[in-house]
Amino acid sequence: MRPLFAPEDRVNASQLLDLLDDPAALEALYRESPRAFRRALDDAHAQRPDAILLRAWAARLSDGQRVGTAARALGPVIAIALGCGLLVRLPAVWLEPEWYYPRFAPSIVLLSLALYFWSTQRDRGQMIAGLLLAAVAGTLALNLPGHGDVYADSVVMALIHLPILSWAFLGLVFAGASWRQTDARIRFLRFNGELLILGSLVALGGMVFSGLTVALFELIAKGAGKWYMQNIGVVGAAAVPVAATYLYDVVFQRRTGIASVLARVFAPLFLAMTATYLVVAVLGGQNPFVDRAFLITVNGLLIVVLGMSVLSIAERGEDDVVGWVDRVNLALLTVTLLIDVLALSAIVFRLASYGFTPNRVVVLGANLVILVHLALIFRAHVGFVRGAADVGAIRRAAAGYLPAYAAWAVVVSFVLPFVFGFA
Repeated sequence: MRPLFAPEDRVNASQLLDLLDDPAALEALYRESPRAFRRALDDAHAQRPDAILLRAWAARLSDGQRVGTAARALGPVIAIALGCGLLVRLPAVWLEPEWYYPRFAPSIVLLSLALYFWSTQRDRGQMIAGLLLAAVAGTLALNLPGHGDVYADSVVMALIHLPILSWAFLGLVFAGASWRQTDARIRFLRFNGELLILGSLVALGGMVFSGLTVALFELIAKGAGKWYMQNIGVVGAAAVPVAATYLYDVVFQRRTGIASVLARVFAPLFLAMTATYLVVAVLGGQNPFVDRAFLITVNGLLIVVLGMSVLSIAERGEDDVVGWVDRVNLALLTVTLLIDVLALSAIVFRLASYGFTPNRVVVLGANLVILVHLALIFRAHVGFVRGAADVGAIRRAAAGYLPAYAAWAVVVSFVLPFVFGFA
């Protein structure tokens, strides 16, 4: 009887053919002798080109070969990360950091991620679009008035929303020619969640390294820590998203699923928190119509709940059935929509009572944009839970609305400052 785990020189095509009915044994054999397995697979596949299992193995190892090629191409990734960090830091050496960083740093980082994905496609149209976006956005950011901590409200809102355009362009590059398709947009949303998790882990490692480095050099030269954080720290922080993207794209092969799992874990907790908050706010006599902090809190809550709902949807398959997580999400969306309606009433009241300001207009518009998105997802969830729709309806509701955020960012960035005269 032939031994299962053969030495490197004894793994051959006939052995693979003998194990076609035992996928687990094939997996074990591959893990024992991967290089010999690859060589034997070519012969076995030539003898049995109709074998589905061998074709699957060929596709798997071909994908692994592409990953290995990407791993060997680590140099360009390092160049992009280092270039991003230097482009963020170096101009701030002779320009005022408080003026330069808010205007350019977020967009530079996002466009660097777009450059990472563009380097695998080399699409000329994307390159031209990216250069035009960088030129237009850079010109606007350069000419917006204000310096230090003295900025008009309309300018602050424009600077906050301007990076959203770079984020939208990143989505176009990420999805490629299929950017109109729901699946491509869902993959981009999934990437955002994974980037947040992996970026946090990379940043945590960088903080530990920086802390040890600063502690050591402070023993030699006083003030070394300040110089380190102003220079090396800034470059490293700007490079973190690129490093996290490389981990997601190459090391984990876009298959981690961490963000969606965390979203499902925290969804019940957020449901309990938001429901409790709504009850306590009503019974406690809190008046959201004059409480500005309430409006700020609600806006943060809307973004968090929207992100959790979208990430929960991102990992759902087309054939999935209704589960407890869908009912939890539906309840969470219901409570959040009630709070948002209350917040919108308060915003309208403040506009009618105190007049229009850039902050109030932006808060109203952002609430409406997010409210419509949440309502679309809520309606699709209701249909899915009742059996009148499939998971695809929820995925389309989550992904199809994304251009609305880019459109709103254009209005706030390029229209609002001029309407209010940069005041």
